[in-house]
Amino acid sequence: MALCLQDYTWSDSKSFTRFLKQRLKKEKKRSMLIVLEKIACYLPENLIVEILSRLSVKDLLQFKSVCKSWYDIISSPIFVSKHLNNYYNNNDDWRGCLLAQFFDTPNELQLYQLLVDETPRVLGYEILYNVPLYPCYVCGPCDGLYYVYSYGYDPPRRALWNPAIHELKTLPEIIGKPDLPAGFTYSLYEVYGLGFDPVSGDYKVVIMKGYWNDNDDGDDDDLKHPLSVLVYSLRTNSWRYCGDLAKAYELERNRCYIYVKGCCYWFGSFEDSSEVIVSFNMANDSFKEIDVPEYAQPSSNCLAVYDDSLVFLSLRETDKIFDIWTWSEEGCWTKKFTMGPFAHVSRPIGHWKGNRLVLQVGGKLLLYDPDTHKTEDLGFKISMHCQGVYAYMESLVSIKDKDEAGQQPKESSITKQSS
Repeated sequence: MALCLQDYTWSDSKSFTRFLKQRLKKEKKRSMLIVLEKIACYLPENLIVEILSRLSVKDLLQFKSVCKSWYDIISSPIFVSKHLNNYYNNNDDWRGCLLAQFFDTPNELQLYQLLVDETPRVLGYEILYNVPLYPCYVCGPCDGLYYVYSYGYDPPRRALWNPAIHELKTLPEIIGKPDLPAGFTYSLYEVYGLGFDPVSGDYKVVIMKGYWNDNDDGDDDDLKHPLSVLVYSLRTNSWRYCGDLAKAYELERNRCYIYVKGCCYWFGSFEDSSEVIVSFNMANDSFKEIDVPEYAQPSSNCLAVYDDSLVFLSLRETDKIFDIWTWSEEGCWTKKFTMGPFAHVSRPIGHWKGNRLVLQVGGKLLLYDPDTHKTEDLGFKISMHCQGVYAYMESLVSIKDKDEAGQQPKESSITKQSS
């Protein structure tokens, strides 16, 4: 794994035993790879490709140096696409790591790497000070790629990051709305999303930023302007202004990766306090407004993914009952589960593998399985406010330059499974 834990904390002997078993399994696998290397010259190429496509990124990076033919195989866009499908559909090891964001102080955002075993339980954790831009918000993964946004610079810095192959691509500075009136300034606060355009085979970042009049006298009405929409294309390595949203929405940053079937989603509200969900279609750069379900208020809410569909999570503040609503392709909400009460849960955070949902209890993180109604404590406790939880995912997708970006695979069937 490219993100390596340097220190381990063990809660009990069972955790250490599970860790040893995992290490022995990996050593056995590595021994098999050595044998494969020795007999590779006797195998047909299509069989070699099939075997290689089921190995980890770390192994493949090492195997690039075996011979020129293997280097050409592993470097080809066709193999990158095949590896995305085969490795992640047949290997659960990649799912054993979470990236969690917490505010250490009101102004410092820290990114934690949590090593999670199959129980699940956190075996060890590390603060990632070596993130390419620090401090930063992280969004992803989309085929192993992450969008990194750092607010600690003037102007703010943005990048695409593939930690598995140690690649970072700093994005060009945003020029913004071409006809922004004189005396108006963009807000530092922004919401964003990362996704894959299945039509053009392009990875895109979408950003929405508000702006205000520097000479405003304090009247709230003068402060509310529709958010400007800017879209970055990896293929062209450029930003494009896509106009303003139809209304002056107040959107929230997602606390997990919300990308479903070619669309990113954000939860927010309008000036009359009515709530709304806004979606962005990566293929045609279009927005759509979605009404929220009729849920009990007051509640703590967030968006997540369940069964490859958008879901609305609602935790009632009065009785701590948890409701899960699913969004259908027909355009309607259906209440799928009502569970609880969860006496000490403060809010839902998002989702993880196996349709499990991430909940926050003070400084602790819980996993809840709606199918089995089982709640599991990850065993990670910290006295800070959680800003987001993301899966760690490895891939061979390169982001070096626009020429290589133009050779990215045309399909992305793994994206929906990435969290």
